[in-house]
Amino acid sequence: LDALNATFEGLRDKVRKLVPCICSKCRLSIAPERYEEGRLQKRKQDGRLFVECPESYEDVSVLELLDGFKLEALPAWATSAPRTIKIFLASSSELREDRDAFDLHFRQANDRWIQKGIYLKIDRWETFLDAMSETRLQDKYNERVRENDIFVSLFKTKTGKYTEEEFDEAHATFMDKGKPLIYTYFKDVQVNIGSITYEFTTLLAFKNKLTNLGHYPAHYTSIEDLKLQFQQQLDKLIEADKI
Repeated sequence: LDALNATFEGLRDKVRKLVPCICSKCRLSIAPERYEEGRLQKRKQDGRLFVECPESYEDVSVLELLDGFKLEALPAWATSAPRTIKIFLASSSELREDRDAFDLHFRQANDRWIQKGIYLKIDRWETFLDAMSETRLQDKYNERVRENDIFVSLFKTKTGKYTEEEFDEAHATFMDKGKPLIYTYFKDVQVNIGSITYEFTTLLAFKNKLTNLGHYPAHYTSIEDLKLQFQQQLDKLIEADKI
């Protein structure tokens, strides 16, 4: 649903996502209390795992509201605040479907990681709130890039202007602070000579820049290949306690 809603760009920043309350009173009501999803996500990130229903005054589980997890069904160590691993996902518009599939896969992976006290949070520009700002919107995206633990960028036949800018922000922050860790993937596709435009040269220039930076990207053939490759990298990072 998030991916579908994000396709309606005119609705962005005009529609809020509300989660209905599940306390004993609201479960029976045709007009239950509702919580703004963004505020619930912040409570989860800050380790505040309960929110009081303003109607019944009952404490309601934030994990159950957001993810369907019941605290009593989790082991004791998992009821503490999960460690959030923030992943920024960037690509040009031509890889929208790959972004959607990547996003969905690793959101679903939380079913497994939450049992280990880990929560994966995927950041992508489609779901970023377009709040009013004194600076251009891209500056806000770049600021979010700097806050993440991992930066993943996908490329196919061109390098989007803003995607490259986001990569530069991630690389500069990594050189300064050691994160975000950067993963760059190029999709292997067949290209017809007659369909090549000047945009293809941006990809060649970007690959040359990566070589000069000493950053060697990976390649993937399908979304399944991409998910497998990154899942293996993520498992290694978590196992080695590098994030």
